[in-house]
Amino acid sequence: MEFERALFRIHQKALLTEPLRRFRFHLERVLPALIGIQVLVLTCLHTCYVGQSNCLPEVLRHAGLWNESTDEPYLPEDALLHVSLSNGDGITGVTLMERPQIGAVIKDGFKVQENRTLRRSGKHFPTNSASVFGSYRFALDRELVQMRKAVFEKHHFEIHNISVTSNCLVPFGPLADAFHLFDAWDGLVINELAYSLRSRGYLERLDGAESVVEVWAWSADQVESPLQASFLGCLFRKIMILLSAVMSFCLISAITGLFIRIAVHGSAVLMFPLALGAQYMGLNHSRISLNVLARSFPWIGIHVDVLRTGQRAVWPLFRSHMLFLLVQSFAYLSCNLAWRFLLYRKSSPEGFEENIFSLCSLVELFNLIFVRSVHSAGFYPKVVTASIVYLHFYIFCSLYPFHNLAFAACCSLCAYAMVYCLNHFEEPAIRQDPFSSSTPTNAHPRALFMPMLSPSWTMEAAPLWTMFYPAEPPSAFPEDAMRHIQSEEYNMP
Repeated sequence: MEFERALFRIHQKALLTEPLRRFRFHLERVLPALIGIQVLVLTCLHTCYVGQSNCLPEVLRHAGLWNESTDEPYLPEDALLHVSLSNGDGITGVTLMERPQIGAVIKDGFKVQENRTLRRSGKHFPTNSASVFGSYRFALDRELVQMRKAVFEKHHFEIHNISVTSNCLVPFGPLADAFHLFDAWDGLVINELAYSLRSRGYLERLDGAESVVEVWAWSADQVESPLQASFLGCLFRKIMILLSAVMSFCLISAITGLFIRIAVHGSAVLMFPLALGAQYMGLNHSRISLNVLARSFPWIGIHVDVLRTGQRAVWPLFRSHMLFLLVQSFAYLSCNLAWRFLLYRKSSPEGFEENIFSLCSLVELFNLIFVRSVHSAGFYPKVVTASIVYLHFYIFCSLYPFHNLAFAACCSLCAYAMVYCLNHFEEPAIRQDPFSSSTPTNAHPRALFMPMLSPSWTMEAAPLWTMFYPAEPPSAFPEDAMRHIQSEEYNMP
């Protein structure tokens, strides 16, 4: 079909163009070092900051939010906590607002030392606003944060304002500059709050006084699960997380693959009305004629020919296909939103699930166009599946690890798998005998869409295990025809 020929021309140009070839081989040499650096940095940062609270407990002691008898933090369930990140050393001024008295108070049978200033006016603590680069609002329950301001002020809820300096969180200066550059302080704040209080939480990042930029929420089980001391409990938890990671990848891969097929389907829907409009205005062109489009997209062209032969209107067909494309696009975007709550909950960065969907779409498109040889079909799905599954395993194991850095490492590994297939499998295959069954020329896909879970290039749904046992691609020419062509020795006039 014309559409498959267009895909193969893209495949051939990418492999045989000399500048792209040099770029591919250079990229293959650079990517392993980049992946190693990313994994090393991710390991160090995860060990130092994930699942730990190094700075906030001392700040809570100065703020009086500490139970001296049990040596544990104490935050009332009806209290609001404002956290500000500022530049500088040590611990800056701390203020408790809307409290009726100063000094030592008794809370639930234990003594808390009040060593801060009261401000009934509701102003923030005395910190230089120019040095503040991050502001957060935290409460144990979402309802307290989202309460109307008039009701909140009427009942005089406690508001604790604390300030944490960047040098307290990240003592190493260049690393702090890197956190500033990539705006990665959210993960440190979440880990400090979650593992200092060891409880559920709802956190909002503020831009200004009341404008909410991003929201996170977590449960007490998410905080305590990674801290299980039992070996069997940890092993069972890791097995369940691995199964969840595999199922998540299968769902996302199936959905993105389905949408790619629908997008290819929709491209044909848009091209047929353009061709009819050009024909109506007398702008006939051989490349966009109805006959060429019918051969290129037979799943729609057949119906168009039947309707035109029967002198029936074709616009209802196009209208129905466009509505179908609109509904499926809405369903795809709805899956992006639902995945944030079903798979990643709300303890993930904003837009992280969209990045996962985009990565899966990219590897599916690469698989559609460039994975044509037997060796590529056996290598590429395994490496990409393993990298994305391990990405999900990593982000599911902890409450809030370094999502973006892990995603960057996963993208680098997928890119390495792509260039490795092109350099070591696809290019040698395309330079071989064009009538050999191992070349991409003779191993044309039998369909326009292949989910990455199945390298068999068929329109039918294939089981998951087939990606580990790729089928031998069928010959595009019958054996008798090939023998006849070879016997003729290309005796063409």
